Amino acid sequence: MNYLGNYIPNLWTFETGCNVCQENLRSLSSLKESEYPLVVIGIFIQEPTPFVTVFFENLLKLQYPKNRLKLFIFNQEPHHEHQVSSFLQDHGSLYQDVKSIRPEEEMDGAAARDLAFDMCRTDKECDYFFNLDIQVVLKNENTLKILIEQNLPILAPMITRVGRLWSNFWGALSADGYYARSEDYVDIVQGRRVGLWNVPYVSSVYLVKASLLQTELKDYKLFTSQNLDSDMAFCHSVRNKGVFMYVNNLHTFGRILSTENYKTEHLHNDLWQIFENPLDWQERYIHENYTRVMKDELIENPCPDVYWFPVFTDVACNHLIEEMEHFGKWSGGGNVDTRIQGGYENVPTIDIHMNQIDYEKEWQRFLLEYVAPITEKMFPGYYTKAQFDLAFVVRYKPDEQPFLRPHHDASTFTINIALNQVGTDYQ
Repeated sequence: MNYLGNYIPNLWTFETGCNVCQENLRSLSSLKESEYPLVVIGIFIQEPTPFVTVFFENLLKLQYPKNRLKLFIFNQEPHHEHQVSSFLQDHGSLYQDVKSIRPEEEMDGAAARDLAFDMCRTDKECDYFFNLDIQVVLKNENTLKILIEQNLPILAPMITRVGRLWSNFWGALSADGYYARSEDYVDIVQGRRVGLWNVPYVSSVYLVKASLLQTELKDYKLFTSQNLDSDMAFCHSVRNKGVFMYVNNLHTFGRILSTENYKTEHLHNDLWQIFENPLDWQERYIHENYTRVMKDELIENPCPDVYWFPVFTDVACNHLIEEMEHFGKWSGGGNVDTRIQGGYENVPTIDIHMNQIDYEKEWQRFLLEYVAPITEKMFPGYYTKAQFDLAFVVRYKPDEQPFLRPHHDASTFTINIALNQVGTDYQ
């Protein structure tokens, strides 16, 4: 029925696209900031997740008056407590109100979501509840405005996992109430059909009208179920009340992170995400001007066969420095080095090898993705698999090892990356 309702009578056609997307809109353009609807944003952290700092940066960038926003932050993960507290300390005062539930309170996710809904339900000023799970990478700064203006009871912005058909909605349900693929699911996810879609399930990020919570959805325990996940329990409750949920793919809103294989034993665990979340890793760690390098615009040639170009962001440099200092097992800088084959280093440095922090696989992927293409561009006909025996971070200090004598490396090419600022930190 959800599926048929998207097409009959002529709500969407191949010839005209969406025929109802501009109907019954709620415009915000004529409102003063003080007149904007009040929104409670529920943020839920229930497992170790990469790029949490970036999540809060994106939250700050939302184009919506912060004094018309209230935050409900539920954090079940002690690993992320410092990121939450840092955000609240620096920016919490910008928002009209903040409620935070910390890991030591030992509340489960379903109970937290029920409580967050009720915070909006019982607040006479609350107009909308905006659910935002920590895995959501919200790139569209106007997301909240777009959803409000669409004026639907429950509306999700479509987000997907990069390179996958995985999304935050289901187009159909199986007989036992779980996922089933609708005939149009792939077309919607891949953008061949764009519009507003009546669907039986949404998750991760969606907007709910407060009036709905105070009427059809006034039951307190919408997320609590003995045999269903909290998101499935919520959607089951909504369907039973005859309330429609929609997903919007008229705009590009963002994506959802993979949390698989996210380890927390390092200081800056996001550095290890080059395989699981390569696009997010690139945005965080690769210099914004790197793409211009391949267009011949940003490569300097200070001497023959030496090429100089930007590759890392300041964040990447700082994270690498801090990761190595956190590990702390710097070599002695002598010729005898038991870490290398043969045990003798001809030109020793005070360093930490990448394999000592279990980073050699990630480092080779970085070399293959971001260094090898430039090497092949500057030396036509040369192709590399970027294999290496040694990759390391060197530390120079005036009272320790202030320089390195001229020498030849026993490699086809060498890449040196300055992790701090010339003229500021060193000469």
